[in-house]
Amino acid sequence: MGLIAGSMTDPPALAYANSVSDNDAPAVGYASVYPLVMFLRVLAAQLLILFFL
Repeated sequence: MGLIAGSMTDPPALAYANSVSDNDAPAVGYASVYPLVMFLRVLAAQLLILFFL
């Protein structure tokens, strides 16, 4: 659940996953995916701007 929440960059989903789980696995999954997804979002936005201009 943490990987899915991180890929959507959705903190409420992470909060739900943490409340359902009794360990910190969702937080670890979220933290491992979140930086990559944010980088790819910025890169995709820049590529779209270059493509349409």
